[in-house]
Amino acid sequence: NQELLEKAQNIIDRAYQGKTETDLVELNGPIISHQKVDALIEAFLKAHDLEERIKVSWSSSYIARATMSSDTIKLKTTAEFRHYDTLGMIYHEIGTHALRRVNYERQPWFKKKKKNGFGPYLKTEEGLASIHSLLPRENKSAYATAIRYLAVDFAQNHSFSELWHFLTPYIDQEEKRWIATFRQKRGLEDTSRTGGFTKDLVYFEGMHEVLSWLLKNDDDPTLLYLGKFSHTDLELAKRLSNMGSITIPYFVKQKEEYTQNIQKIRREMLF
Repeated sequence: NQELLEKAQNIIDRAYQGKTETDLVELNGPIISHQKVDALIEAFLKAHDLEERIKVSWSSSYIARATMSSDTIKLKTTAEFRHYDTLGMIYHEIGTHALRRVNYERQPWFKKKKKNGFGPYLKTEEGLASIHSLLPRENKSAYATAIRYLAVDFAQNHSFSELWHFLTPYIDQEEKRWIATFRQKRGLEDTSRTGGFTKDLVYFEGMHEVLSWLLKNDDDPTLLYLGKFSHTDLELAKRLSNMGSITIPYFVKQKEEYTQNIQKIRREMLF
């Protein structure tokens, strides 16, 4: 999508104006210990009655810094965790992915989506989660998601080493750049070939779609918590769902603050 590619580049240019990646990362607050990360996660789980439901697992072998399976949040021991960024990660992984999953399990259409006519939901899932990861941060720019969007596009016509060099102005830490390049080229036996993994498109495209949807829906994502589905299937979800048994994250319930933050993110996304 040429329009979104141009928008991604503009977001990156604005974020990096007079700043390095290290400067941008430092805006996410001080580095915190694994114990502090555990404490922040524990507090969030407790606030939503999820302590028994979700476990925390640390390992140096995980590729990504944080990922969510149906019952475990997996964290990479060698990754750096900063305060506001960690809160954003919790809002993304548990406050969006895990809660949509937990609510989905309570619905009569659980594991019957295809039968009931639901379509693909990944853009809404990752778009909403990516938006929520920005809520606690002072810097509301989606520059990191925009970089990944450009990286996917660039990888389709360039080799591993060319992508590595393309990302150099944006990611100055070599290990992080290696992971970003590897992320796009994983699955290719010959890394000099063009092409790569395209899942990362859904984050930036999804953010764009969900921000547009929120604009038309009073900046209130409550109904998107009925389960794991696309915003385009909301009427279907409402018709089939048990509305009374869903858990909404506290950051969504803080309506005024949530709306103000969404409006700031929308401005940073050049709406």
